[in-house]
Amino acid sequence: MCATRDSLVTKFMFSLLCFNYSKWQHNINDLSWVPFKVLEDEDGSKEVVDEEDEKLVKLRDEWGEEVKSAVKRALEEFNEFNPSDRYSVPTLWNFKQGRKATLKEGITYLLHEIKSLKRKRTE
Repeated sequence: MCATRDSLVTKFMFSLLCFNYSKWQHNINDLSWVPFKVLEDEDGSKEVVDEEDEKLVKLRDEWGEEVKSAVKRALEEFNEFNPSDRYSVPTLWNFKQGRKATLKEGITYLLHEIKSLKRKRTE
């Protein structure tokens, strides 16, 4: 009985997560939502994500700072690559360091993966 209950809880949490992911994917791609503010300095103006945006504050309150930071990072990346349309652009990513990967890092990774596949075939 306990395994069934745990299974139902897991399925419910997964469904909730998928729903919220879909909702926030829609929010991020919604061009009518502009959670940016312009900061002026001696070098000119710069658009940054408004930390006090109503939707972002609600997201932080419901899911925590880590989830809000992930959405904020996605918004910044969309704004950097294509601010007028907010569509995805494939990018090499260094997950360990939380930044874009260099071309050299990408090639090194691919070579490492090819070598490991060759080793598996010869065994």
